[in-house]
Amino acid sequence: MNALRAVFMYEWKRSLTAGRLAWWFVMAAFPVAITLLILYVQHEEEEIPIEARDSVWSVFFYIMIPCVCTAMSVLLTAGPAVASELEQRSWVYLATRPNGIFWLLIGKYLVAFTWGFSAAAVGATIAVTLSNAESRGQILVAILALSFLSALGYSSLFLLLGALMPRRAMVFCVSYTVIVEAIFGAIPAIINRATFQFRLRSLLVHWVPLGENVTKDPAMSYVVGQGSPFMHCFWLLSLAVLFLVAAIVIAHRKEFTTAAEGDV
Repeated sequence: MNALRAVFMYEWKRSLTAGRLAWWFVMAAFPVAITLLILYVQHEEEEIPIEARDSVWSVFFYIMIPCVCTAMSVLLTAGPAVASELEQRSWVYLATRPNGIFWLLIGKYLVAFTWGFSAAAVGATIAVTLSNAESRGQILVAILALSFLSALGYSSLFLLLGALMPRRAMVFCVSYTVIVEAIFGAIPAIINRATFQFRLRSLLVHWVPLGENVTKDPAMSYVVGQGSPFMHCFWLLSLAVLFLVAAIVIAHRKEFTTAAEGDV
């Protein structure tokens, strides 16, 4: 645990750059800004009917915070986790230390999770409080829980993708998220069960006060699961652990080429 704490503190301090802090504030402010814009449009034109407010705001906060804010926040830390060490030519040193790569990836994973969840928590707390939803407390607790799970899942996913293709980690992560998580995750087929989006959507239906016109829509049976919240949490966490273990195994077994070796 001393090694994990040392790696976490080192990576945390190293990530406290002006650009990274600016990105954190942008991600935290993004849902707040959109919420204020929606409130302004309601004031100028027509307010959302009272009976539909909880449903509209719940879906909006789900898309803005666990799906966009959290995923984009963890991307900058987890995606280039391996590439940054290769570029700094420290990978060879870490590979020769006892469990060096293992503690490095676990530490970077925790740093990515912390960045992602903290931005989502701040943004969600302010945005939900400013909204005119009827069940703000229940929505806030649900969005925070979904953001927590989203940060756990996407940190492990981007860490794995970064270990598979370190040279194009960011491009690969964004492409995978759009194609697999966003598109395949919305397809009514077995393949969407292997995405974080499917599990998060299923938990959303259980945890937020959606209207009957939404929950009883026949199309919902194709895009959300029918199991209990416990089972959805179990499968989501299982995927996160699987991706994290796969990233560590690949990092240990794959022969990476550093920039210096590639120039020879």
